[in-house]
Amino acid sequence: VPRDIQPAAPGPATAGPPPPGFIDLRVALPDACFTAGYAAADNFTGAPLPGYAAPGAWLLATPAAALAEVEAALAPAGLHLLIFDAYRPRRASEAMVAWAERSGQHQLLRAGYIARRSGHNHGHNIDLGLATADCTPLDMGTPWDTLDPRSHTAAATGAPRQHRLRLLRAMRAAGFRDYPKEWWHFTFPLPDTRPRDVPYGPHAPPEAI
Repeated sequence: VPRDIQPAAPGPATAGPPPPGFIDLRVALPDACFTAGYAAADNFTGAPLPGYAAPGAWLLATPAAALAEVEAALAPAGLHLLIFDAYRPRRASEAMVAWAERSGQHQLLRAGYIARRSGHNHGHNIDLGLATADCTPLDMGTPWDTLDPRSHTAAATGAPRQHRLRLLRAMRAAGFRDYPKEWWHFTFPLPDTRPRDVPYGPHAPPEAI
């Protein structure tokens, strides 16, 4: 049973099966902690995003295996990964861009906080933090998706800085690359991937072929 730390938006209780080549992190990482992510309304757009009619977290098999290494490395210290978002349907990224343009938040696009083309759509990007054994989030200095310079990995002091650096070291050791503007954002470099639009919600419009 996934260890969710917040409720999801009303809708289907579980996501459909991942597409071929993808792994369901809620199965592969049974000790990790999960948020509803973009299936809930408490994100920067103020509403669940298209493609997230059910909470879910999928990744391509190789980065999913690397993430399991990170989880295992943290376990002796009583820490676990807290997954915010993984694979992201292309329609969700398009909705983020549309929200930024509609709300006049063009600086978020220019500054690189919202991407017109996202590695999340390919299934090799992950947004995550750290939590204790009972899934209490560690203080990382800002909430996930705080889209301003406070979220730059180096822009923290004290315990939040140490937590950010601990996450950074663990992820790098497993082959992930960090994004210095967002302490939660990591990429596992893979060749020959393609953006996908498979929704998490089993009753959402399917990916266009």
